Amino acid sequence: MHKVVDSPRIKSEVKDRKFVEALARGLDVLRAFGQRGGVLGNQEIAAITNLPKPTVSRLTYTLTQLGYLNYSKRLEKYELGSSVLALGYAYTSNLRIRQIAQPYMVEMAKEHSVSIGLATREGLSMIFVEYCRGEGVQSLRVDVGSRLPMASSAIGRAFLAGLDEQERSVYIPLLKKLYTEDEWPKIEKGIEKAVIDYAQKGHTESFGEWDRNVNTVSVPMKLADENIVSLSCGGPSYMLSPEKLREELGPRLIHVARDVMSSNI
Repeated sequence: MHKVVDSPRIKSEVKDRKFVEALARGLDVLRAFGQRGGVLGNQEIAAITNLPKPTVSRLTYTLTQLGYLNYSKRLEKYELGSSVLALGYAYTSNLRIRQIAQPYMVEMAKEHSVSIGLATREGLSMIFVEYCRGEGVQSLRVDVGSRLPMASSAIGRAFLAGLDEQERSVYIPLLKKLYTEDEWPKIEKGIEKAVIDYAQKGHTESFGEWDRNVNTVSVPMKLADENIVSLSCGGPSYMLSPEKLREELGPRLIHVARDVMSSNI
């Protein structure tokens, strides 16, 4: 199990006069629901965010007043409110790469009976902004808004592999904090292999590593604004062997990514 919760803070800890800490803490509270889902109490949120409970209490009260959280008197806990959904919808609706990629993703999903996902970075995780399923893979519990670990999933490793070495070096120590000393060597080796795989094969892979029953390959795509999104192809391990993904679906996914990028000009 992970030692600490995924932190959204990526940049330097050096103080920035323009940085509004109160706003950042409020967003940390909202992100806590992405970690656990469902309903959370102030004490649980405090444990996830490492914020003092009195601070969390003030933030959850304010977010509830603004419609970003709903409070259940019966459970004495909070859940995300409709205002968060409105923000998420506005983001995905205006994400041009999602609109361009969707028809290519649908075509490949149907043709090969696989799941195709498009994800962007959120904190130290990857979050799906588009997801398509082919016949036979309906049982996978992944959809738009689902999060995957950056370090152990093919789609997260594709993001890391798509960075230059200097950019990637910023993430490695942060990712290391998410794992125990026993877990990290295997995770680090997987990331290093992903960088090599991307350089040699054009895609990354994860076979039963983020979910023992799922095999996946992925390709990073660098957008015009220099942001990187990842395109993945996967499914149940009993349907998709590592050999099929490496030899057939990986190369096909690379072509799909190229088609998407050429249409995004």
